[in-house]
Amino acid sequence: MLKKFLSSVLICMTMCLLLTSCGSAGKSKAVNSKEDIEKYNNYIALSNYMTGLMDDALGIYVEKFGIGDEIVIKEGFNGFNGVPILETHKDQLDKVLEYASKKPSYGETDDAMKALHPKMKELMNTLGEIENYYNAKSFVDDKFNKGKELHKKVCSQYKEYSDLAVKFFISFDNITEQKKKEDLDKLKENDMIIRYYAISILNRAQDIEMSFYRAKITDDNILDYDANKYKEKYDLLTEDINKFIEYSKDNKRAKKEQIAILPTFSSDIKRAKVAATDIMEILKTKNTNINANTKGRITKAGKTAPLYEFSRIVSNMVDSYNNMINTKVVD
Repeated sequence: MLKKFLSSVLICMTMCLLLTSCGSAGKSKAVNSKEDIEKYNNYIALSNYMTGLMDDALGIYVEKFGIGDEIVIKEGFNGFNGVPILETHKDQLDKVLEYASKKPSYGETDDAMKALHPKMKELMNTLGEIENYYNAKSFVDDKFNKGKELHKKVCSQYKEYSDLAVKFFISFDNITEQKKKEDLDKLKENDMIIRYYAISILNRAQDIEMSFYRAKITDDNILDYDANKYKEKYDLLTEDINKFIEYSKDNKRAKKEQIAILPTFSSDIKRAKVAATDIMEILKTKNTNINANTKGRITKAGKTAPLYEFSRIVSNMVDSYNNMINTKVVD
């Protein structure tokens, strides 16, 4: 599915929240117009849906029935409960299509969205048909005849959707990278250092995730990754984590920046540091076994899964960051 893009998209979402909730940071000169922010936020919201609920709906279906041309019906099958595709989700998709023709132009990203829209809409409609079919237990009456047709249909549509979705994400990534840089510059300019390092940690973690993804590295071939290249990114992440911990102890600064340091976020960044260190040790020692030198405990099918664990923690860290940034500070 499209989960590999999840962290990137969610981190972009935190930047949108940052734009609207930074308190005194908002007093600086506007980097983006109101129209730009509205368009960007709508693109982000849809991206978040695609890599969240939409991806979950597809993943749960595939886990149950497979992704091949022929549907897989396991012995003892008695029903299927998937993730519902709501009309509000379709409306959200249509709204973003409207923004694709509005200014400011996002160039290739707008074109990618226009190409994606009809295929995504078709797929959403088919997932809705599947939901109705199994909710009504129609498979009992027709011996899975329509279920088999819907399976072929959804698998074919997913392949088209997936290719277009990847093109959209790759194109949109260029815009989000620029937005993140602008927002970080604005935070530093306004002496919002705690906020600066909080979001920088997320960016560093995302950079690590995406570097493995772009190099086609997984937990199965992690030893193929260049340890020196990873160390550069690891050192930057470690430096930002240490800086955040240092500045977050300053209550006066936290009050000035109107930010409540939540224990969950502080714990998550420490866990991210441990997971990142596990990866560093594995790459240095060329040993993926869990032992005294590699403290990771997450496994998949009995094997060490340091990248999976790191991504899981980063996802949690994004959630705790969003909670932190939206927590109202009482004077």
